Amino acid sequence: MEKDKSICVFGDSTSWGAWDEEKGGWVNRLWLFLADHEPYSPIFNLGIDGGTSKTILERFEKEAEVRNAGVLIFQTGGNDASTPSLSGLCNISLDDFKKNILEIIEKAKAITDKIVFLDLKNCDETKTLPVSWGEYYYNNENILKYSKVMQNICTEKEVLFLDIEKLQDDEFEDGLHPNAKGHQKIFLQVRDFLLDKKII
Repeated sequence: MEKDKSICVFGDSTSWGAWDEEKGGWVNRLWLFLADHEPYSPIFNLGIDGGTSKTILERFEKEAEVRNAGVLIFQTGGNDASTPSLSGLCNISLDDFKKNILEIIEKAKAITDKIVFLDLKNCDETKTLPVSWGEYYYNNENILKYSKVMQNICTEKEVLFLDIEKLQDDEFEDGLHPNAKGHQKIFLQVRDFLLDKKII
């Protein structure tokens, strides 16, 4: 990566690092890895609680610009696919999700050619129908559906997509967010993917 360029990661509470009480999440684990290797690439964790494709689209350009981004990583889809009830409409409709991902890609390509999308494939439905902190429902069918749409768009637009392995029930803290074990599993996949693609 070009000298003084940074890696910017945009996403939700999972990319922010929720429930990894050991090392602060997969993004922070990536930062710790990069800090021990030359040449050093600064990384900025720009995940926010409740983030969706819509909130990423609204803010990522300016935040990437001020941080001189050379790599853009997006983890999204889970909150888009959530519903306010078991039979409710998704937080972000599938059509709007498609439009948001397409626009994110278009705007990201104006910043860098190093763009990566990744997903989370699943949740532990015994704890997410609803989640413990409110009337929000997450189910595997919707999460997988949104993930596949994002993957197909990335293939069509020739953008890198990391197909994260499903997490096991013991790799979740609350059924939705990974615990330290889950974040480590994600980190290893992201690290190896970025090394393989010569992004880091």
